[in-house]
Amino acid sequence: MQHGIKRQHLSEEAKKSKLEKDQIKIKNYKSLVDQLFQFRDDNLYNEDIFKLTTKCLLINPEFYTMWNYRREILLNLNNTEIFINYLKEDLIFLLGLLKKFPKCYWIWNHRKWCLMELVDLNKADWDFEFNTISKLLELDERNFHCWQYRRYIIANMKKDLDSTVIEEIDRREFDYTTTKIQNNFSNFSAWHQRACSIKLVKHENSYDCLKDELDLIKTGIFMSPEDTSIWLYVKYLLTDTFFIDSIKSKNDYMDILQDQLKVVEEVNELENEDTGKDNVECLKMIIFLKDLIMKQEGNDKFDKDIQNIIHKLVDLDPLRKGRYKDMLQNQVLTE
Repeated sequence: MQHGIKRQHLSEEAKKSKLEKDQIKIKNYKSLVDQLFQFRDDNLYNEDIFKLTTKCLLINPEFYTMWNYRREILLNLNNTEIFINYLKEDLIFLLGLLKKFPKCYWIWNHRKWCLMELVDLNKADWDFEFNTISKLLELDERNFHCWQYRRYIIANMKKDLDSTVIEEIDRREFDYTTTKIQNNFSNFSAWHQRACSIKLVKHENSYDCLKDELDLIKTGIFMSPEDTSIWLYVKYLLTDTFFIDSIKSKNDYMDILQDQLKVVEEVNELENEDTGKDNVECLKMIIFLKDLIMKQEGNDKFDKDIQNIIHKLVDLDPLRKGRYKDMLQNQVLTE
């Protein structure tokens, strides 16, 4: 089994038959590409050639030159209504491709291009796009292309709306990330989306917001201490000026750092009890927190505790031992 797909063991005869069929497909594909390049060199743009680009892109959606030619054909259509129909049909065509190739940059790029053309003609349907991307995220909730496209759609939906409606959209998106994170604390894209949207939502108090976020992520820390996306979000919460500037005093900030340090040390102890060794991600976070605390105290040199932890990491995480040795030598975190 690989990626959930059962391997097929073909007989020699079956392998030979498959190879012959593949060679025919390759020959036909190369012939189609040569034909399309010739049409483009001859500056030919018509609906029949457009259909040939469809045939080509169904085989190889990574062929960005063919996407460019497809757009040139569309732009050379001399009828606005036909142009609009083709753009809308392309959105349907692209949806089919995205289900099969959800991480192909060129498909997403062409979809954006089609929408921008429809915007110029006042024919873009952002509600449809929003519903479409929501369904795609149900199929793959961690696909960063989908999340990036969702941000693109929302940014366009918010244009020309009044502030009250925009606030509702921002709150809805923030709540959406809560749902996705609670479904899967390892959803890096959802954490990133949350970091993007949290500053857009109106909070009565950013300090209370910080404490709520630290409480939320505490569950993830205990459940998945090896998950780097969780630790990145913790670092974001503890260092971004949006939150830090809301803390009333240096002592309050130190209290927060000390509380987080106790949480991480507790998780590491539990991991040690279960596995017989320290958790690498916990150790790295302990160093990060201790470093912040020391800097608050006016000390920019690693103390003995930090040095001992780094020596542990050299043994536990040998692939990155060069980084850890640099940290010891330079007395500076490298990440």
